[in-house]
Amino acid sequence: MKSEIIQISDDLFLKLGKLVSEKYGIKMPIAKKIMFQARLQRRLRELNLKSFEEYADKLLDQNDGLQEFSVLADFISTNKTEFFRGRAHFDFMTESVLPYFKDLMPKSGFSHLKIWSAGCSSGQEAYSLAITIEEFGHASGFKFRYFISATDISTRMLKIAKTAIYPMEYVNEIPLDVKKKYFLKSKDRNDPKVRIAKEIRDGVNFDYLNLMDDSYQMNDDFHVIFLRNTLIYFEPEVQFRILSKVLNKLVNGGFLFIGHSESLVNLDLPIRSIATSVYVKNI
Repeated sequence: MKSEIIQISDDLFLKLGKLVSEKYGIKMPIAKKIMFQARLQRRLRELNLKSFEEYADKLLDQNDGLQEFSVLADFISTNKTEFFRGRAHFDFMTESVLPYFKDLMPKSGFSHLKIWSAGCSSGQEAYSLAITIEEFGHASGFKFRYFISATDISTRMLKIAKTAIYPMEYVNEIPLDVKKKYFLKSKDRNDPKVRIAKEIRDGVNFDYLNLMDDSYQMNDDFHVIFLRNTLIYFEPEVQFRILSKVLNKLVNGGFLFIGHSESLVNLDLPIRSIATSVYVKNI
């Protein structure tokens, strides 16, 4: 027998949506009410709450609210990702970005290539970047020392990313030779999974970061930043604020990648376009 669906009023949805937008920058128009209501049903049952009014009280509680907002972010975040999603960007890394830094490193004196995967979800993008760097090294004979910082607001997705274990079907489209080098196959035939090889895991660090924070507490400036399929969830003025802070963490001459469906047109930012959804920070 199905549980009865708990309804949320338009007024309360708009009130909670405003709080979500202020904290995470995510657009919450009334059109998202049904999605919000559906995704939160399980959470209300877990908390044994009978109404969204009770849930609102919990969010606004000084003791429980901070932790519950983090849980809420898990439920409302869209976490669509896959290995080598947007293949053209990884090809551009191999054909243009990595050769550029290969030639630059001996002249400039920096020792590590530093990359930020922002809004990393369950980790496939960050691991795909590490594999791309390793494959470039095998092909070119140049071994990069690199560090990839991957961040997200979803603690649930970050937990998956850190374990680096995925269903076998997630790697179906990856060439066999790449799978053999970088993925460990489980022995459980009833629930086949793969795990990212240790050499790749060691090059990636996952951490919580809210792009709406006033500043980003990261010790490094990055040579490459992947901020893909994230900006579309923010209002234009929020996009500008986030991009300004992100670009502060990108070195002069560094590369910014955004999603193919995203646009930076009419945003007064210190960048120039060099390929589809790829920008260089002005020197």
